[in-house]
Amino acid sequence: MPQFNETLALNQALMAIQSAKEVDDVSVKKASATLVTYTIKSKDRLTTREGVRSQLLSAGFPKNKVIQKLVSSESSMEIIETKPGRTNYRFVFKPTRGGMSQTTLNASITELFPCIAFITGIKSRSVKNNKDFYNKIIANNNPSLPCYVNARDAAAGKEFIEKAENGKFDEKVKNALNVLRWIEGVNRKHPITNVFWGYRAKPKGVRSNHPGDIFLQFTNGQMLGVSLKAGGATTDEPKLNTYVKPIYDFYGKSREYEALRDKLWPQYMQVSGVTEDDKKRWGTKALAMKTYEFEKTNPTAYDALYDQNLAIIKQELANLLNSDMQKTKRWLLENLTNQDREVPLVVVKATQVTARRDKSSDVLTEALASVSSIMASPTPKSGSSKQGWFIRLSDGSRLELDFTTRTNKVGAMHKMGQFSNLAVKFNKVKKV
Repeated sequence: MPQFNETLALNQALMAIQSAKEVDDVSVKKASATLVTYTIKSKDRLTTREGVRSQLLSAGFPKNKVIQKLVSSESSMEIIETKPGRTNYRFVFKPTRGGMSQTTLNASITELFPCIAFITGIKSRSVKNNKDFYNKIIANNNPSLPCYVNARDAAAGKEFIEKAENGKFDEKVKNALNVLRWIEGVNRKHPITNVFWGYRAKPKGVRSNHPGDIFLQFTNGQMLGVSLKAGGATTDEPKLNTYVKPIYDFYGKSREYEALRDKLWPQYMQVSGVTEDDKKRWGTKALAMKTYEFEKTNPTAYDALYDQNLAIIKQELANLLNSDMQKTKRWLLENLTNQDREVPLVVVKATQVTARRDKSSDVLTEALASVSSIMASPTPKSGSSKQGWFIRLSDGSRLELDFTTRTNKVGAMHKMGQFSNLAVKFNKVKKV
């Protein structure tokens, strides 16, 4: 009997899962050495869940290692998990195309309820419990409220309120109440005339891609964007999720991004079945499939080639960031601190206990104002994975910004099948 190969079996299952007619998207939500979580968006989640179980078994995963269970922090419905070895693979199922996303519903409770409450005079101290707060929101909501930027968002707000009990109701209503208390605290020091809900449309004078979830308008007409993050008291929420290409585009270096192919191509030429003619198929599924076939028969060699290209991409990113300090400073300000000259942004973290400013990005903003040196290094720090790299800022004190560059696709399109456009994530900032 052939030996079970965990990586190849997983990719075989993922390829089959992606091809199911009801499945719209399969993506890696988060990954570590011990847990990889896949989000699967489907028009029929029950059918997809059964299909995932079937495909894992067909790929050779032991039957007693493929289980179905409820993980309330991940999904409102049961998920599939399999742990054939050290790594646990978790499959979470989300609705798409016509189904309301639980994530969107939950976030909207946290964002919209405080807006309605503040502008209609619902005081947090007057709320008896979560159900009482919800009933007050229902009674006070109407499409003409100034918190709605347009009629379309007002209609969406009505739908979210009607379906609020389908989500993580108690948790998110508590978060919303704590956000209301935070707004009331700001109002005592800086009187507020309106709180806009920035669901799809943004208030007049705010750029359409501003990351604010709600906007406080003060008596002097100025506005403050507020990005709401829900989580545990000690959790770190993601600060940036992007890809290699948008970073090159920011620098106006699209040609240099295309030239990455020439630096990575020698490793593709070592893949069985790949010829020089395939270079014109760069970025296509056809070439990705050739790398996938090679991975199935030579997984160790495949991973070694991917690791070489990962190191090249990280080095080229570091070279780009080190090429123009002022442009790198602007990229950090716009993408990591989300600073807007007209409408500044603050981050408020809502928990089950309180809501308060998350000031971690303030340290970075202050450092960038007086930075004298910005140096990117592609070398992983001691104890971090091969995906890690960092940027060091110096201005008398020093800050380190931790990043990772990694594949975030599945099946044939992962690793070498993702080519040069790997995912880039900013994880945290710390003083050194």
